Amino acid sequence: MRRNRQKKIRYCPTQKDIADALGYSQSTVAMALNPQYEHRLMEETVARIKEYAARVGYHPQRFAQLMQGGRSQLIGVLVRFGMYASAYEMVVRLANELNRAGYRLVLIDVSWFGDDPEAVKRYLLDQSVEGVIFCNLMPYEQSRLYAEILPSTLPVVSLQSAVEDRPGFREDLRHAYSDLTRIHLALGAKRLMLLSSFRDAGTNTTPSFTVVQRALGFADAIHKAGGVVVADAFARTALRIPHCCPPEAAENHALVGKILYPVRLAHVKTAYENGYYQTRLLIESGNLPDTIMCANDDTAVGVLAACTDHGIKVPETVRITGHDDTMAGRYSSVPLTTIRIPIETLVKKTAKRLIEAIENHESSASGKITQVPCELILRRSSGTRSELERLVEAGIASRHSPIHLELERNQEVRVISPE
Repeated sequence: MRRNRQKKIRYCPTQKDIADALGYSQSTVAMALNPQYEHRLMEETVARIKEYAARVGYHPQRFAQLMQGGRSQLIGVLVRFGMYASAYEMVVRLANELNRAGYRLVLIDVSWFGDDPEAVKRYLLDQSVEGVIFCNLMPYEQSRLYAEILPSTLPVVSLQSAVEDRPGFREDLRHAYSDLTRIHLALGAKRLMLLSSFRDAGTNTTPSFTVVQRALGFADAIHKAGGVVVADAFARTALRIPHCCPPEAAENHALVGKILYPVRLAHVKTAYENGYYQTRLLIESGNLPDTIMCANDDTAVGVLAACTDHGIKVPETVRITGHDDTMAGRYSSVPLTTIRIPIETLVKKTAKRLIEAIENHESSASGKITQVPCELILRRSSGTRSELERLVEAGIASRHSPIHLELERNQEVRVISPE
């Protein structure tokens, strides 16, 4: 029955607010706004209630729906952005992929909560998320804490994260760095360096899988070519690279690969600075190698800047490569050879796997990590035009990673596929 009284509508109005404002019973408003029951009312009543509800900005309250047995359609995404553009791109693509499937994400950078797993857990449960994705979450110790503290009934999938006991997807870094090292060897490199992120980045006491897999791939190629791999005592212990020797072992070898896993200098806060100042130290000490392979494009841009400031030609004197295929690397003064993360493939597989787990009522069971091949993007930082063209003509191929050659900016041509 309709009542003749009006009431001021508040922000985020409820069905009761609409009923009071229009003079209908709350049950009448509920039926008008529910497609399953609106046919029980007169068309004029339904139209009037819907028009008013739209005008005052009514939308169903999610928590009220949950109380009635509805679903939240929310997925929690735990991420550690850090300073790297690739993590932001990955989250944007993940949001779009989940949106197309009818889900929305609850985004949490764990540093916003002071790296407190309990606080993160409470927030996720308060939002009634139906599943969780660990995205770019490192180091291992912290990732394991987040995985262990969440309810076992909550599906979890890992994306580019240091979580070993949950189903997940990440790039095949070991093969990518091995393949890229082989290309540098084919270009004539004899003194190569893998420049990692600084060892005290974040709060890690154990190197993340990205640091270890890069080093293993680099070492694989050097050893297979008959060279020696060297590193300081800390790096040898932390990374556990087979047959890795002390730096003095390099003196009697024609082919040497050095792994530099540096301590962060006091004034260094970003990967750009890490690359810049580590390269300055190499130049000033007279130990600049002929090839520097970096953990990311940001570090490689820093290396390139140091070389430019000291009049060192790239790639004639030193070859530089990065990882992530960022815009900064593509449009640097010398475009960077890099490893492209298969972001689209990783995101699609991750979203599909988690949604399947949610809809099939799977628990957060243990599962395997699936590795996805990367792509190698060859640009002028690793070779002159004639060198790269001769490399292609010689039929050099990676074993696992498709190769693209880009001699001019944004004019990329696929030239070689994996054997």
